[in-house]
Amino acid sequence: MMSGVTFAHPWVLGLLLVLPLALFWRHAPRMIARSRGTFLFSRVSLLRVRGTTWRARLVGLPDLLMILALGALIVAMARPQSVIAEDVEVDGIDIYLALDMSGSMRALDLGEQDLRKHMLSGTEPANRFVSATETLKEFVQSRQHDRIGMVVFAKDAYLQFPLTLDYNTILNMLGRLRLGDIDTGGTAIGNALGRAIGGLKDSEAKTKIIILITDGDRRGGNISPRQAATLAKELGVKIFPILVGKEGAALVPVQRGLFGGRTQYQRVEFPINPKLLQEIAETTGGTYTRV
Repeated sequence: MMSGVTFAHPWVLGLLLVLPLALFWRHAPRMIARSRGTFLFSRVSLLRVRGTTWRARLVGLPDLLMILALGALIVAMARPQSVIAEDVEVDGIDIYLALDMSGSMRALDLGEQDLRKHMLSGTEPANRFVSATETLKEFVQSRQHDRIGMVVFAKDAYLQFPLTLDYNTILNMLGRLRLGDIDTGGTAIGNALGRAIGGLKDSEAKTKIIILITDGDRRGGNISPRQAATLAKELGVKIFPILVGKEGAALVPVQRGLFGGRTQYQRVEFPINPKLLQEIAETTGGTYTRV
């Protein structure tokens, strides 16, 4: 265990150098005045008889207290921090999230009646993508010693961030994700798994998993999901696919009325392939979940 004191803004401590100058500036006129005789005495013994009062002895105390107060204020502005570093061995899990950002994630898993309630109240219903990101935020907040990385995918797959323990950064990045950040014209599940496996390849964690969140079947990509699952098995990576959304036609926003009117919706049916996701889970020793 190591401990010590650091400062968040150490450059502020440079202001301490000004305090001696301020003290000198404060007392310089008095020191100069002392060197000059205001009254002339025939004998110095007359001053000795008069003596020194307590008021005269404490004349510099207010200035000293002021300098000490300014010094304490400057140190406080530098924000001293006590740092205690302790080495703790924990069995953390290395986790990669693979989040689907294809166009079908705009869909709403609501009935006509529930949608009507939202429209009457003026609230925006949460689509599959919003629900998925909110769930991921809750998942990240529940972690303590697990490193988390993330891949987003649609027509292709992209590394969002590598394995990290900086959960605040993860939550901020999840909050900034928007559909349309990448090309939504596809669902490259195999490419997403490939990138996530690449991020876990050199991991020394005992447990390595990929959480795949998608609402559709494979569309596009140059890596087969089955090939990616086989590679994951060889590297000891378990894949946990989560299929979001309901089967059948779903409501999708198609246009907004003129001058900021109500959003119009229509029913669209998106292909899903739960059998493929089950196969991926079984191949790697993971678990398939339908939400």
